[in-house]
Amino acid sequence: MVALRNTISALVENSPIYSGTLARNGWSYTRGTLMKETKWKGIPTKCSLYFPEKGGRKFGNKIWEDGFRWNVSDLMDFLFPHHKMPVHNEVAVEYVKFLLENGDNTENGKNEFCRLKGYSHNTLKKAISPKLYRFGLIHRNQEFPKNTKWNIKSKRKSYEKESLVFSTMLRKMANEWEEMVKTARSHRQIKENKQINREKKIQRQERLEWEKYIREKERYEPSHSP
Repeated sequence: MVALRNTISALVENSPIYSGTLARNGWSYTRGTLMKETKWKGIPTKCSLYFPEKGGRKFGNKIWEDGFRWNVSDLMDFLFPHHKMPVHNEVAVEYVKFLLENGDNTENGKNEFCRLKGYSHNTLKKAISPKLYRFGLIHRNQEFPKNTKWNIKSKRKSYEKESLVFSTMLRKMANEWEEMVKTARSHRQIKENKQINREKKIQRQERLEWEKYIREKERYEPSHSP
């Protein structure tokens, strides 16, 4: 097997007309290399946004009625579904509530939050906070501590606070999709109208030709006396 790999690698590398990647039987042959193709395992949890089946029908009035207001738990169910990630969902709900109530939060604030609630700081730091930041629900910033005099040994502290980037992105996605649908429907309607007008024109032309034929027939056809 090793000899086969070396032979294929040498042939690919020395080929004067080869460029790109060849794939045979699950193996990927590139210039001078031979590697096993990696299988697609889906989107990582930290990059995924959960949507309920069939557009959220199980949420009922929470989605289909504009006057129904959501709470933090309803929103976090799209990032950390409670039936799939119950612990992460609980921590995320409580942490977002904590941010909304207290505003800016530092690393010491995270430690205090986890101590009071009894949550794992590792879970908050490596699973909850990065995903909230990735999707734009929180904003991170590094600043010098307030009411302190700067010196050469001063260090910036990391702050987290709520952000509206999440709603801005989703609103942009929704608006663009709505415009795409409206444009497509408008184009289809224009095509349908053109087709209808074309058929009407054809029918009108056929009717005129038929009437002309009848008139000419009556004109040149000899009359028969009874």
